[in-house]
Amino acid sequence: MVLKRNSKRREQEVVSITDEEILNKKNLMNLRPLPVKPDPAASETDEELNAELEAQEEQESEAESFVPRISLKDRLFDIKTLAGFAVSFAIIIFFVLTVKIDFGAIWTNISRVQPLWLVAAFAVYYAAFIARGYRWRLLLNSAGFQKEKNAHIPQLPALVEIIFLSWFVNCLVPAKLGDAYRSYLLKRNANASFSRTLGTIFAERIADVLVLFGLLCLGGMVAFSSVESKISDISLVFVFGLVLVAAIIAGLVALRFASHYIERIIPARFRTMFHRFQQGTVSSFHRNTQLKLYGYTVVIWLCEGARLYCVLQGLNIHLGLSVIVFIALASSLLTTIPFTPAGLGAVEGTMVFVLTTFAVEKNLAGSVAILDRVISYWSIILFGAILYIFSKKK
Repeated sequence: MVLKRNSKRREQEVVSITDEEILNKKNLMNLRPLPVKPDPAASETDEELNAELEAQEEQESEAESFVPRISLKDRLFDIKTLAGFAVSFAIIIFFVLTVKIDFGAIWTNISRVQPLWLVAAFAVYYAAFIARGYRWRLLLNSAGFQKEKNAHIPQLPALVEIIFLSWFVNCLVPAKLGDAYRSYLLKRNANASFSRTLGTIFAERIADVLVLFGLLCLGGMVAFSSVESKISDISLVFVFGLVLVAAIIAGLVALRFASHYIERIIPARFRTMFHRFQQGTVSSFHRNTQLKLYGYTVVIWLCEGARLYCVLQGLNIHLGLSVIVFIALASSLLTTIPFTPAGLGAVEGTMVFVLTTFAVEKNLAGSVAILDRVISYWSIILFGAILYIFSKKK
């Protein structure tokens, strides 16, 4: 009897376990995902969104198609370019006649220059182009060019080559046309937006002027601490720099906070170009790029000062570092004047004037100006012409 009861209990347990397993299997089958039926409303929304994006891309590509091909040959013989050179030579002639420069004494000074210092001046000046390439690549990455369709950011050597070609154009053509030429070259070689590229270059100019004016004021305060009576002689340089900085800051604030108002007064076909320009400018000043941006810019302007230092040493002229930085930056500030190619005429005159303010003999100051501009202007034309002939990026 005991054996029969135990066997019955075992059968019941087996049956009960089997029933539980069967129920679990049924529950698992119920948990299997059911096929999702397509939602016609959602598919219509996706189609509308894709169509809107395609229309926007077509509109942007159409807007970019308005960018003309920039021909250096046509611009070089343009009436505005010829007028710019005429203004430059008029300034030079007026300055020479007013100051009464002795070109015989200038040639004697130049013939006695120490060549190693001149080589060092060339080296430090052209090293700054590498820093300019790193800075521009930083701004291009910050502006989001990786997200553009079929666009790619070139390697550093290619960026430096494009920058050098644009400087070559700036030395030949007034109104900073080289900046537009740089945007054109990047669009041609990297399929990047012309307008957004121009925005990053404008951001470079903003950073340049802000750092330049800051270093100019710092160098000026130190340089004039012992010659306060002479600061009134060149106060116009500070006034010009202050006005330029105020105008640039006002423009940047307008692009950041009032761009939608500006778009209303722009013709419809150019609004997309303006929007991309605004994006390229404002995004270049992202907080993650600020430190590197101003770091590269400080290095660039210190290279400008080091170039002048080497020229002065080559002519056995010994001035304080703050004075050298002030003179180099005060002269560079005038390259922003759009009426002459790279400030030709105005830069040389300012350099001689400021050097004579610090008791440098006028013919010796003229020698400094000529040698410095041979490096920073005429060598750009020479090497830039060679690069322009053989470059595949133009």
